[in-house]
Amino acid sequence: MNAKSDLSPIKQIPIIEVAKRLGIEVRGTKAMCFMGHDKASPSLSFSINYNTWRCFGACGKHGDAINLVMEKEGLDFNAALEWFSNNFNADVKRQFSGQRKRTCSIKQNNAMVAPVQKQSEFFSDSELYTWFVNKCAFVSNPVGVNYLESHGISDVAASRFNLRQMSSPARAFRMLLQQWGEDRVFRSGIAWGRDGKPISLIWGSYALLFPFYDEVKITYIQARMFEKEPKAKFLNLRGITKPLFNADRLKSLPAGQTVHLCEGVPDVVSLESKGLIALGVLGATSFRTEWVDRFLKFKVVVLGDGDEGGAKFAKDISKYFIDRGKPVQCMTLPKGKDVSDVLAQDGSAK
Repeated sequence: MNAKSDLSPIKQIPIIEVAKRLGIEVRGTKAMCFMGHDKASPSLSFSINYNTWRCFGACGKHGDAINLVMEKEGLDFNAALEWFSNNFNADVKRQFSGQRKRTCSIKQNNAMVAPVQKQSEFFSDSELYTWFVNKCAFVSNPVGVNYLESHGISDVAASRFNLRQMSSPARAFRMLLQQWGEDRVFRSGIAWGRDGKPISLIWGSYALLFPFYDEVKITYIQARMFEKEPKAKFLNLRGITKPLFNADRLKSLPAGQTVHLCEGVPDVVSLESKGLIALGVLGATSFRTEWVDRFLKFKVVVLGDGDEGGAKFAKDISKYFIDRGKPVQCMTLPKGKDVSDVLAQDGSAK
C-alpha cells in the first residue's frame, strides 16, 4: 500500500511561529538568515499570506514550514514531521491509498534490472562514530588545551567524557572513506555532500570533538570550532536528530538527586568536573516531550546562558516540565556569561 501524509495540521501553523520556535529572531517579516551569510541587513523574508519563506541573500534557500525545519535543523523529512509533533503537537496522520506502489524496471544490456530502493538519507551510525572518535587523538593542541582549561574542564573529566581532537580534516576524511565508503560516510551526517556523495567533512579545520554516548556506543558527535570567523562555534551532524548529552548519567541515579539541564555541552563537562550532575540540550527546539519522563524522579535545575537566548532556553525548557506538572528551578546567570565562564571565574560550584 502507498502511505500518504495528511500535512494539513502543519500547513496551518503560521510560518513565523515556526521560525521563532526554531530560535530565529524575526522582526516583522524579516530575519537574519540562519545560514550565517548575513552581516548587516536581514535577507530572510516570510510571506504571511502564502505561509512560506525565502532568503534573498547568498544561499537563496526557500520553501514552506517543513522545508524551514529541515534546513535549519539539518533533518530529513520524517524527522521534521517528528519535530512538529514535539513542538506543536501537530498530528500528522498516515493514510493508505489502497493502491500498490508503481514499480518499474530498466532495460540494460538486454537484461531486466530491478529498480534500486532508495535508502533513508541520514541515520545515526554509532559504529562509524565510535570508530572515528577512537581514531582521533586525545586533546594536546594548545588551542584545545587552553579552551578546556578556560572552561574549568579537568584532565580527569576530559578523559571520562573521551574528548578528542581532530587536527587534519583531509586526513580524517580519507580514513573515513577508506574504511566505510562514500555512501555510509555521507549518510552518517559527518560530511557535506552533493548528489548523495560526500565531498568533505563538515568540520573543515581543527576541532574539539564531544561524543554522545549510549553506554559504550557513540550515537552523536558535536564539534567546537576555532576558526577566526566560524559560521558557528559548534557544528552538529547533518540530518541526525539531536540527543541529550550525558543521558547515561540518569540510568543508575537515585531518586531525589539534583540534575542540571544546560544549554551547552561544555557546560555539562564543566559542572561534572565540580562533582555536579548535568545533562546537555542542543537548543530548546531539540528537546523532546518524551524526555520529561526521565527526569520526573529528580530535582531539575535549568541553566541558561546570561543572554536573551539563555533566558528563552530556560523558559522554553521549563514549559515542557510545567505542562507535565513537574516543578523546576531556573537559575539566572550573570549577563554575558555561561556556566563554564562562572565556574572558571570563581572555581566553585555554588
